[in-house]
Amino acid sequence: MIKKKRWLTFFLALVPGLGHLYLGFKKLGLQYMLGASACIIFIPSMPTVFPFVLAALWFYQLFDALQKAAWMKLTIAEHEQMMFHPDGYGAPWSMGLPPVSEYPQDDINPVWVGIGSVAAGFLLLVATAFPWLWRILTDMNIGSILLSLALIGYGFRMLKKNSKV
Repeated sequence: MIKKKRWLTFFLALVPGLGHLYLGFKKLGLQYMLGASACIIFIPSMPTVFPFVLAALWFYQLFDALQKAAWMKLTIAEHEQMMFHPDGYGAPWSMGLPPVSEYPQDDINPVWVGIGSVAAGFLLLVATAFPWLWRILTDMNIGSILLSLALIGYGFRMLKKNSKV
């Protein structure tokens, strides 16, 4: 296994997706890059929403890359101890080590990605094809209203998902 440096992961993760590419999570890194690029492209159409989304995406991918780097470091340490420990060649149960679990996957449901894509496309269509309607909506602060509704909906989803509350 190739050891990855956490400090280098941090500096590369300053560019969205690059830290994940360095760690070997190619698909995830490209998704973060595309998401950040889409946010930058949509900033002129909704300047109150997409800078917030870009900042949230940037922080999330930065800390996610650091967590993945820490998990990889633990996995490599367990692998090396299992392989090079004098008492336990290939027998992790004999060394008293708890096994490191597989990295947890928080896959996003494709339905939500589709709904988000349709909503973003609809807003972009309204902004470009119907500029008079877009001016009315921006005068009503529709970006702030949509952002607040999205945050409320996400909060309810998290509360519903958490069985302890």
